[in-house]
Amino acid sequence: MRRACETQCTTTLDVVEVLLARENGFCFGVKKAVELTEAAAETGRPVHNLGQVVHNPKISQRLAARGVKIINDPADAAEGIVVIRAHGVPPKVREQIEQRGLECIDATCSLVLRAQRFTKQLADEGYTVILLGTPDHPEVVGLVAYAGDNYRIVETEEQWKKLPKMKRAGVVSQSTQPPWAFTALVAHVATIAQEMKVYNTVCPVTVKRQVAASELAQQVKTIIVVGGKNSANTRELVNLARMQGRDAYHIEDAKELQPSWVRGQERVGLIGGCSTPMDTLIEVKERIEALGSTEPVPA
Repeated sequence: MRRACETQCTTTLDVVEVLLARENGFCFGVKKAVELTEAAAETGRPVHNLGQVVHNPKISQRLAARGVKIINDPADAAEGIVVIRAHGVPPKVREQIEQRGLECIDATCSLVLRAQRFTKQLADEGYTVILLGTPDHPEVVGLVAYAGDNYRIVETEEQWKKLPKMKRAGVVSQSTQPPWAFTALVAHVATIAQEMKVYNTVCPVTVKRQVAASELAQQVKTIIVVGGKNSANTRELVNLARMQGRDAYHIEDAKELQPSWVRGQERVGLIGGCSTPMDTLIEVKERIEALGSTEPVPA
């Protein structure tokens, strides 16, 4: 809503309308991982997350306040409990935890476990595994451990168009990859492989979140995307908004908001990644409203 100023030809925004995407908050995999870690912390024993349990700094801070430590290797834990992150780990890492006499709590997302099973099945059946994903992402590192010796990791069209012809190809995906990329990869592999087997392991929750972002982009010019900077699904929301010609800004918390992003806007879109808690989104929403209502805007 706007009101006329008494001096100069300007108007002032009473408040910026913030449109929340219809899909927000934790996905079920993140919720499970956080709850398992918090339950372990309540035992009073030393608790270690093997890497960030989910890619969100707010959650890492919350767990740290309960005494949970992040380690990068099972050897870094002298005693207590080790919680496997939602992204999963290679089988040998699980073996190392058990060999050290540590209690292992598996917080791997059920959809990632499904992708691991399918990847192993393809390898066991003699297929060359074509994996759509980011090579150094923890989920992909875990999946590769199930792919045997004959696999290829591709992330872009440029990369998969360089794949050689092959007799038998099996296609799987990192769960947070965009569905359109998986569809395009499968279409290309069909032209270079004599036989192809496909398991669609793109997370349906991620797909819903991307659809919600696309719908939001049709209603606003600017979208604020909240989530960890190392969160693959959050980065994809940013990319999707920008592909639709919108101004999209990726932040981890309300402190990163810049007034110039929202001032002068009648409405701003807001969406969080799958590991972004709702309380963080509410803080960002309130900050957007505060920033957008304090400066005269040319009429």
